[in-house]
Parts: sequence; structure tokens; C-alpha cells
Amino acid sequence: MARVRLYQRIGFLKNSVFLKKYEKYLDEINLKVDPVLWIFLSFLIALIIGILTFILLQILSPVTDPTQVALGIQEPPLSESMIMLVFVMFFVACDLMIGYPYIKGIQRISSIENELPEALKQMADILKAGGTYEYALREISHADFGPLTAELENVLRKLEEGENFEDSLSTLSYNIDSRLVKRSVTIIIDSVKAGAGLASILEQIAEDIRDTNRINHERRSQTLMQVLFMVTAGAIVTPFIFGLVSTIVGFLVSSSANLGSLPNDIRMEATSSKYMLLYLLQIYIFIEVTASSLMISLMREGKKNKSIIYLPVLLFIGYMVYFISQIISKGLISGIGGL
Repeated sequence: MARVRLYQRIGFLKNSVFLKKYEKYLDEINLKVDPVLWIFLSFLIALIIGILTFILLQILSPVTDPTQVALGIQEPPLSESMIMLVFVMFFVACDLMIGYPYIKGIQRISSIENELPEALKQMADILKAGGTYEYALREISHADFGPLTAELENVLRKLEEGENFEDSLSTLSYNIDSRLVKRSVTIIIDSVKAGAGLASILEQIAEDIRDTNRINHERRSQTLMQVLFMVTAGAIVTPFIFGLVSTIVGFLVSSSANLGSLPNDIRMEATSSKYMLLYLLQIYIFIEVTASSLMISLMREGKKNKSIIYLPVLLFIGYMVYFISQIISKGLISGIGGL
């Protein structure tokens, strides 16, 4: 009996394509968890990590005088950098938890696409030697083709249970979410129906898949310099510069607030403007890193969905560089204004 998932009992989620596809990714990595529960668990763990980060930063924050904070002489215990760090930790943890099945699924599909040409070539050689479809499948299912071996064993099992070759092979395209695999299976099935020589067809498909894989590898190699430039500019150089800018802005505003001739309302307004500017700088870092991960994904993989692989890493690097830049710059100019 088929399992009834939680989302199938919820009206507006019952026909969700995303959850159905997400369930397949969970099954592929042997996580027998309801997709809704896994997403809820991901948010819960990310929230716990965010709260723990908040508590840790509160403990590490220096004690300040509320009167001086109101006058803009000192920063509040939880500064704008700390608040953004809490959000980043929550977002990165949530993204990694929810994206883990997808990342593992992508790795599985890539492994299958790399091993498929060799499997088809071996199957073609067996057919040329006079073997049957079933014998060829049995032989290649005993070989070590990684995740593809398990899928071929599933096809062989269905064939032994009485299903015809076309229906058994169709399960391969259903279980593997790959356009390359689906097109290859379609060509093989159409060739069998048309009575064409399957051995030669399999050899041609294997050669075409090798060419496609070679093109993908060449594209990754040719775009390596562009990717390195975008990572350097988006996740290292820009956050480092913004860290320096935020320190200088904080130094100038704090120095002005320490002047006794300035009215209190002007000091408070200057401090508020400083916090707004620093928040905008950090929001810009978030937007820039997100855009960089999308462009890297499109250049290297040709799919924007794969940005989920790069986004957590680039976000973590970008904000760590930003905070380290603040620490270094504050240390450099602390003797000037006593930050």
C-alpha cells in the first residue's frame, strides 16, 4: 500500500509539484521522512541555531551604559552586525538542511550520467555477442556503476517479474530526474519498437552522452576564471571594503557624538542614520552574494536551481570577511578615536 504523506492530507498542498519532487529526492538518499516534516524540522533546527547564535553574541557583547547608548556615545549590546549574523546563521542553516536532499540528488544524477555511457557500451557488446536484453541487463547490473547499478537491478527485477522490456526500462527514466537519461531511454524504447538494431543504437547513444559530458566539463573549465572572479569580488573584496566603510562611518559618528557642543537630538539622529547605513551595506552584501551564486550556477551548470549549492558557502564567506574586516579596521584606528 502506498504511503499517504502529510502534504497529501492538506488541501492546498495536495497537488504541490515541489513537494512531490522533493519527496523523490528524500527517497533517493534513503531518508524515509515526510517532506513537510523534513522542511519543518529544517526550520526548527535553523531557528535553534539562530537563537544560540543570538545568546552567544549577547554573552560576548560588552556591558554598556544605557545613557551613553541613548546619546550615541556607545553602541548597544546587540549591534547591527550581530543582528545580521544571527539572520545569516539562520538562513544558511535552513538552506543547508532543506537543500541537503537536493544536493545529494544532484550528485547521484551526475554519477549516473557519467557511468551511463560505459553501461550502454557494455550492453551493446553483449548484444553483439548474441546475448538477449535480459542477459545484457543482468551482466551490467553485476558491474560496479555506482548508483546506476541499483537502478539497473530494479529494471532487471521488473523484467523477471513478467513486464516487457519497454515498461521495465521506463522505470529508469521515472526514477532518475535527468533529461539526458529520459531522452536516452526514449530513443532505446522507440528503436526496439521500430525493430532497429539495438546494439548499434546503444553505441551511438553512449558516444553522444560522452560528447555531452565532455562539453559540460569543458564549460566548467572555461568558466573557472569567471567563477573565481565573481567569488573574489562578491564574497571577499566587496564585504572587506564594506567592513572598512562601516568602521569608518562608526568612527566618524562616534567622534561627532562625543562632542559636548552637539544637542542630544542631533546625536541620536546621527546614530540612527549610522545604523541605517550599516544595515543597508549588509543587505547589499546579501543581495550581491545571492546574485553571484545565481550567475555562477547558470554559467557552470546551466540551471539556476543549483545556486542552492553555492549560496550557503558564499554567504558564510562573505559575512565572515565583513566581520573580520571590521575587527581589523577597528584595531587599526582604535588609537585615533578610541572606538
